[in-house]
Amino acid sequence: MHILFTKTELDTPYLANKFIQLGHRVSVFPILQVEKIKVQKINFDNYNSLVFTSSNAVACIDQEISQNLKNVRCFCVGPATAEYAKKKGFLNIVTAGGSYHQLKETILNLSDKNDGKFLYLRGEFISNDLKKDLMKEGYQVDSLINYTTNLNTNFDTKTLKIFNEQLVNLVFVYSKRSAEQFVKIIFNNDLQLKCSSIKLRCVSENVLTPLHKIKWMDVKLFFPGNEEFCLD
Repeated sequence: MHILFTKTELDTPYLANKFIQLGHRVSVFPILQVEKIKVQKINFDNYNSLVFTSSNAVACIDQEISQNLKNVRCFCVGPATAEYAKKKGFLNIVTAGGSYHQLKETILNLSDKNDGKFLYLRGEFISNDLKKDLMKEGYQVDSLINYTTNLNTNFDTKTLKIFNEQLVNLVFVYSKRSAEQFVKIIFNNDLQLKCSSIKLRCVSENVLTPLHKIKWMDVKLFFPGNEEFCLD
């Protein structure tokens, strides 16, 4: 099977390697491109825990990870993000199942609102407001935007070729913003008919909504981290 991932390249190697090892062919077309945002130096001593909902938030930390900071507790949304946190130098890593809701439940189950302040490092565009949700539960949370994403407006030559030659069997889409842009790219390149032979997998109903404009071979929802269980 030939699988196309539309996540940013930073997030994708972990997934790509998993599927390559299973014998599949993998292509990557990042619909959203990451851009680091300059922030003032963070005083990590003010925080008991860090929270990451994306590998990008980890990679865009500019500061050197001090010995004291290495042991601060890091809640990561899934294995790929946890792997980046480990590479960055963090040692005390808690890994959730891959979805936002699993991350939130992991934090609520494994921490206490009196543990101290949390720092939520995130991108400019989010589907769920973790700071708001945790504060409703009585937690002290600061959030800091350390990256943004720009829209990729056109298929690269390689991706356009595999669509035109009907070599893609399945596509994974991870955000509503990506889905909206994906639809525009498909229409701009007159690829609607090609999509009728492609299986579509979306992370939620919200993400799927813009993609209803296209006729797909079939459509299913999936949980991040469980992509290999929804290939059929």
